[in-house]
Amino acid sequence: MNFRLSPQPLSGFRQTTLLGTAVYMILLVLAAVFYLERMAVLDMAFQTFQILRTGSLQIQSGRFGAAGTQFFAWAAQAINLPLKAVLYSYSLGHVLYYFLIFLIITLGLRQWKWALVLVLLSTLMTTHTFYWLSEMPQGLAFLILILAWLDFKGEIKALRWWEYPVCIVALIAAFYFHPMVLYAMLFCAMFFFFEKQRSKGNRTLFLCAALIFLITALVKYKVLKLDWYDAMSLERAKAYGALWPHWFAIKSNRDFLQWCLFDYYLVPILTAVNTGFYIWKKQWLKAVLATFAPIGFVLLVNVPFHQGDNQFYLENLYLPLAIFTAVPLIFDVLPGTLPEKRIWLAIAGISALGLLRITLAHRNWSARVNWEQGILEKTASLPNRKLILTEEQAPMDTLILSWGSAYEFLLLSALEHPDSARCLIIDEAAWRFDSLRNEPDLFLGEFKNYPFEALPKRYFNCQDRSGYTPYSPN
Repeated sequence: MNFRLSPQPLSGFRQTTLLGTAVYMILLVLAAVFYLERMAVLDMAFQTFQILRTGSLQIQSGRFGAAGTQFFAWAAQAINLPLKAVLYSYSLGHVLYYFLIFLIITLGLRQWKWALVLVLLSTLMTTHTFYWLSEMPQGLAFLILILAWLDFKGEIKALRWWEYPVCIVALIAAFYFHPMVLYAMLFCAMFFFFEKQRSKGNRTLFLCAALIFLITALVKYKVLKLDWYDAMSLERAKAYGALWPHWFAIKSNRDFLQWCLFDYYLVPILTAVNTGFYIWKKQWLKAVLATFAPIGFVLLVNVPFHQGDNQFYLENLYLPLAIFTAVPLIFDVLPGTLPEKRIWLAIAGISALGLLRITLAHRNWSARVNWEQGILEKTASLPNRKLILTEEQAPMDTLILSWGSAYEFLLLSALEHPDSARCLIIDEAAWRFDSLRNEPDLFLGEFKNYPFEALPKRYFNCQDRSGYTPYSPN
């Protein structure tokens, strides 16, 4: 493929490549060290179980972009690697996905500013979402790749005939990673539309990309049939009307402000820096955008969740704020205030803080895994080792959610050998399994139960043929 040179100065190419490579190498190390904290938890435990059970990718709620990371677990099981290697592959794959995009942007497109935006996406706000993995950051990274390609092309008239359908499909795919990627696209389109030194063709290119996003959203929510998850999201949206004009006096806003003090402190600080820079330069439209887009987006997330929710889940929804902050910082503020060599020192400092924050955040997730491993060890010598626990018997401040427990216990118990796989489940309504307690060859799961013969014996060769027993710690 023949790439033409980008209008971005290439002086930052080497520094960006070195910085980004260092950041992603550190994230790879963390992904290896804390692979159980990332894989034996909730959604990842469930998806891993299903990939191993079916031998195929597991796309949930039409979010097809998840295939980019699920591929690593699928490939590992396809070549018959043991369970531990599958979990390592899946955990490392979630970092390799971003690193591969980074390399395409730097080595292929030579768009070092977009590469730095990607680095900040991975470090500026990410804390608990390093451990609780979702499609949102994957979609944002894919969007950054598309935007870098659009900047590489420069003008809408520079696209070849076959690149139009490719671009449209890529933009639709980015939306289908997670619907809220839309707001990052809209922000970037407005940001570059306000940048008068860009050519009309370049600004038109970004506006057309945003239009494709909007059309895709319209078709998804107004034409196509919604699945239960998206329908639930629309149901939550009724809170906008119900709570007006009291959008600010809600618990989720107070929670967000508290999290900003301890985890997301760089977001409000850098937002204020961006705003101050644009006021100083008298770029009023960008000043308004840099100030009110983050505030409006926080309300967009918080009002439907006005009663609050788990930090890791809401952090996932907040992640477009990293784009709102990073794009003005990388494209305008740092080049307009610092000598060129110090730009990378500033990004390195921000990234270092992020890597430290991510490392320290493992404590909550390690405590969760350690408790589950402790239960497995404590009950290993019981005559009946297929157990049903109530949430009252679990430290829910540590466990947080119990719905993934059956898959988590199965993975953790089978790590050393498939024959050691065990069946335990924690449930808020454990009584609903009473009629199944005497089934000797049944794996009880949150959403569906499976006969042992339906489980892949090379990973889960359950040996216990006793019935399920209510757990009694005494």
